[in-house]
Parts: sequence; C-alpha cells; structure tokens
Amino acid sequence: MSKTLYIIRHAKSSWAEVGARDIDRTLNDRGHTDAPKMAEILRGGGVMPDLIVSSPAKRAFTTAQYFAKAFGIAIKDIDIQHAIYEATTDELLSVVRDLPNKADIVLMFGHDPGFTYFANQFTSNYIDNLPTCGIVRLDLASDKWEDFNEKTVLMKDMWFPKM
Repeated sequence: MSKTLYIIRHAKSSWAEVGARDIDRTLNDRGHTDAPKMAEILRGGGVMPDLIVSSPAKRAFTTAQYFAKAFGIAIKDIDIQHAIYEATTDELLSVVRDLPNKADIVLMFGHDPGFTYFANQFTSNYIDNLPTCGIVRLDLASDKWEDFNEKTVLMKDMWFPKM
C-alpha cells in the first residue's frame, strides 16, 4: 500500500507577547479560526490519519490538537518530534523516513521556511510560500517511508485557508 503525507504549516501565530520565546508563541484569533476549518476540509474529504506528528512549538502543537480533535484522536497520541522545529529539508526528510511503516496516512505539523522548501522538492508547481495552516498532500509510491525521495513522491494536492 502507498503512503500519504500531509504537511501542515501551523496556523497564524500571535506576536502579542513581547519577549516570548519563538517556541512559546501561541495562535492568534485567526489561527484559532483557521485550524478547525482546515481540519474539517481534510476530514470532509475522507482523510483518516494513522499518525499525527508535530513540532514541539506551541503554535504547531496547538494546530495539531485542532486536527486531532476533528479526527477523534487523543491529544496524548500526537507524536512530538523535536527535529521538526527549525528543520532544514534534510532534517524533515529524515523525520519522514523514520515514520513507522504501519502508518499509511500521516499529518505532520511544522514551520516555514522548511515546509515550503520541503514541498517544492516534490513538484514542478513551485509554491512561493506555504501560508499559515496551508496543507500539502504528498503521495509516496511505496509502502515504506524510508523510500521517500524525489523519484518516489508526487505532490498531489494543496489547500490554503484563503482558497
């Protein structure tokens, strides 16, 4: 069976807390609106993830929680991957290749610019910027995550909050 990875940039974050560490930034009002809306778009399309992985950053993890709720997945079952925070494309590729093969559909929550660069490795339809809470679907023509590369992966679709 093939694998599907949805890379999802965290929803819009707040800059209201002056002096807050980047990793501790929360979502703003628009982020709290967009995240459940985008989760419903995936759920309404018949997606049912086997695994949710997230950066430890508060804004990414909070976004992941909205999606987990929409899919009836317990918050405690979200797999926090520290390597996603501030990751390069090579680091993201390593995270993906280490995903458990029992999971066929995975939602991965993280950040830009890494997610935009990562998505652009698998398409000729260049994305200038993956917007906040934007979703990109990547299909792997293999049943092993370790086979994830430019020759085996195709960008299948994308959804943005303002679409």
